Amino acid sequence: MIISSRKNPAVMLYRELDRDRKARDRENAFNIEGVRLCEEALKAGLSIIHAFVTETALQKYPDTVDKLGEVCEPDIITDDLGSYISDTKSPQGIFISVQKLDKTEKKCKIYNGRYILLDGLQDTGNIGTIIRTCDALGMDGVILSPDCADVYSPKIVRGAMGSLFRLPVIISELPPFISDMKANGSAVYAAVLDKNAESIDNVRFSQNCAVIVGNEGNGVSQEVIEAAGKSIYIPIENAESLNAAIAAAIFCNEMRKSGGKE
Repeated sequence: MIISSRKNPAVMLYRELDRDRKARDRENAFNIEGVRLCEEALKAGLSIIHAFVTETALQKYPDTVDKLGEVCEPDIITDDLGSYISDTKSPQGIFISVQKLDKTEKKCKIYNGRYILLDGLQDTGNIGTIIRTCDALGMDGVILSPDCADVYSPKIVRGAMGSLFRLPVIISELPPFISDMKANGSAVYAAVLDKNAESIDNVRFSQNCAVIVGNEGNGVSQEVIEAAGKSIYIPIENAESLNAAIAAAIFCNEMRKSGGKE
């Protein structure tokens, strides 16, 4: 049977998960859309709750549909309904709802390595890009404060391009987390717009280190700066500041280049 009704309960739930953080929390689930991301989710072994495939996608992406069919039985929907539930302008017609990943446990195992910490970031595009960049540049994880934008929002999931499924991404209150990192031998730096801080050009990152990137408008909170105990800045010429994702990429690259050198 091909589903065409917008009132179908599964369709209504999918739409709700896309649009409402409270629904994602209530159902402990989030949505993934598109061929590549759905295949990444399958590779990562995410637990699929429900899947929709449009009539066109059924013919256009048979390999992906077959892979989905090995773990669940997708519902076939009309192309019009696919456009209705899609979060993109040009939907590919493959949609899945999956169980949330555990982003809070086993924190004691992630202190050794190189990390980016995010303090109150709200721009979903920035967060998705930062997660993807950290994965690409070999960071060991991303730590988000609870007041960051929802890591399971469609734009972050899409922007991370599968890195959310692979890279350790932990949600935690930052001050106690930073204290634990420092107690385990990590150097933690708060990124600030202050020339009195240490220039990135003069920092020699150790193998175990972290840089905190702050809220787009207010920067790193004073409480978190104090918890870090060290501040760092990127010298810039004419612009007032750098985009948070760009700044994070610069820090990642510097940690990658010097990490491990004593």
